[in-house]
Amino acid sequence: MFIKKFFDFIKKSPLKVKNNYYFQNSGLEKVQTIGIIGDSVSFGLKAKVNYGQYLQKATGGTVQNLARSGAHLSDNGQKSIFQQSQRLNQSDLYILQGTDDDWLANVPIGNKEDNEKKSYIGAFYQTVFQLQQRNPMAKIIIVTTTYQTPMWGSIVRRTDSTKNTLGHSLHDYMAAQVKACEDLKLPYVNLMRRVLFDPNKQLFREKYMPDGLHPNEKGHQIIAREIAMVYKNTFEQ
Repeated sequence: MFIKKFFDFIKKSPLKVKNNYYFQNSGLEKVQTIGIIGDSVSFGLKAKVNYGQYLQKATGGTVQNLARSGAHLSDNGQKSIFQQSQRLNQSDLYILQGTDDDWLANVPIGNKEDNEKKSYIGAFYQTVFQLQQRNPMAKIIIVTTTYQTPMWGSIVRRTDSTKNTLGHSLHDYMAAQVKACEDLKLPYVNLMRRVLFDPNKQLFREKYMPDGLHPNEKGHQIIAREIAMVYKNTFEQ
């Protein structure tokens, strides 16, 4: 019932709603501060409202969103997700979004023994460690990428199944990230489900993801809903 009410809530311009009624059963009303790190999706590129803004309005808390377009998870400079984690304030809830940028840049998937510069998974473990250092009591939720079908007009540029020069698809990176979440016992939001995001279909793109890559505000509603569901199912049991 909560999730249905929340989804109904965000469909009706939630930024104009002044109370937290739709979050009363989620536990998120207890969250005063949220820190978000990620790439252009978490940043909200091409969306009038991003999922962090939905969460902020619904909870009444403070959101610090350091996500940047084109950010690698691996540490390749100041805008990397790893370095974003070092600049976050202490928060009650951290949201770490996985990215497609390491895949596109042919960064190795790697393993947990790697450092933050060597591989995607090495950077994942080190970034989680940084978040835990910021606030050992904080809750952490990981968010995967979505399926993607970036378009040039009517031409498909690539899909999530396209292989990089290392022979890996985006699915390989997300599978490794999910395995790391399970190892670290971290809850994760799996957005790579066609029931949620299916940009291969033109009608879906038109409504939720016009360029086949970046969710619009309606797409961010889906992400906010999924985060709320994972929070409720993980931390309020």
